[in-house]
Amino acid sequence: MNTIKAVLFDFDETLQDRTGAFEKYMDTFFAEFCPDISDDEKEKRKEDMRITGNGGYVTHNGYASRDEWFEDLARRWNWDCPLSGAQLTEHYDTTFGDHNVIFPNSKKLLKELKKRGYTVGVITNGPSYLQNHKMDTSGLRPYCDIVVVSGDIGIHKPDPEIFRYTANKLGLKTEECVYVGDHPKNDIESALKAGMNVIRVNLGWFKDKELRPDVPTVSDIIDVLKYV
Repeated sequence: MNTIKAVLFDFDETLQDRTGAFEKYMDTFFAEFCPDISDDEKEKRKEDMRITGNGGYVTHNGYASRDEWFEDLARRWNWDCPLSGAQLTEHYDTTFGDHNVIFPNSKKLLKELKKRGYTVGVITNGPSYLQNHKMDTSGLRPYCDIVVVSGDIGIHKPDPEIFRYTANKLGLKTEECVYVGDHPKNDIESALKAGMNVIRVNLGWFKDKELRPDVPTVSDIIDVLKYV
């Protein structure tokens, strides 16, 4: 990888412990919307959210949208919720970013990459406010030369075009970029299709799933430095 000029990252389960952040979000959710349920019932409902939430990929789990996911949860719980699925989704989108759990070495890594002269950035899927709010509260944006949020540009992983778009914005060829992510298709496969080099973060919902012998794997984000 001696021609690499940019190191680009997914956000959730790559720079951020999305699993830990979701746990914190659920605490806020139940404190706000279901403050009177028992601890046992709260844990049951949390497990429902963990399983059906599919690591944040609810549309990969049979739901048309996050609205539909929330509506299904309300039915499961026999919950006479005063808010619609769309309103609960708005709560999620505007509140989740208040609960970041950034991996301990994420900032250290980005600072070191910048020190070594690399262009650094993030390419992340999600609604504009949700993902930009996460970046704003993460403390990582100051170390990024570019942040591309799919909701801002209308191109979403696994479309390889989002990687080509980012490289073009940086004035680079895709082969001059490394992309680091956790999702076997959205991150690894699609970045490879775009012509980028890739590094797999083996954490979170997709841990040990569809690992490839031709792709370097790290379990601590700081180990990206071994491959650039």
